[in-house]
Amino acid sequence: MAIQLMMTYSDGTSRTFDLEQDRTTIGRRRTCDLHVAIPAVAPLHCEITVIDGRAKILNRAPDSQTLHNGNSVNSANLNNKDRVQIGPVEFTVIMNDDETVIHRH
Repeated sequence: MAIQLMMTYSDGTSRTFDLEQDRTTIGRRRTCDLHVAIPAVAPLHCEITVIDGRAKILNRAPDSQTLHNGNSVNSANLNNKDRVQIGPVEFTVIMNDDETVIHRH
């Protein structure tokens, strides 16, 4: 299963990020797998884990909110077309069952 996060900009364009690892960190820190250079985003804001094809988001910043479909969560299972928001940045979860995708480990 291929899992992606799609970020849509205010001008309507979008950028897609492939989640190719079992654990993807998201935050302002440059060492995060998905670096978001916005002051409202915590240095290590959240992470997404993928275990047995199931994706889960975990909030890693106690003083910052991670929103899942508009609700503040500490952790939540992710499904296709779910919305994840950290600070002002919103992502749409895209899950594809296309087995032709090459998985890198």
